[in-house]
Amino acid sequence: MTSTATQTPTKTPAMPKMLANEPWAIWAGIVFVLAALVTAVLTMGVAGLVVVMVPAAIGMLGLLCFIVFG
Repeated sequence: MTSTATQTPTKTPAMPKMLANEPWAIWAGIVFVLAALVTAVLTMGVAGLVVVMVPAAIGMLGLLCFIVFG
């Protein structure tokens, strides 16, 4: 006895591509800042933190003002 019913393949839900959804620009920025901090400390000591972090803090305040006040 032969069966005439056809079986359609069931579609499996696609898994989200975790690596495709990563904010790579943000991660690259974090790595760049950490590398700059380490380099500054290794070359200039604790004063290197001031040299790097003061302009970074001023830049972050400026960016925050652009975001808040448009």
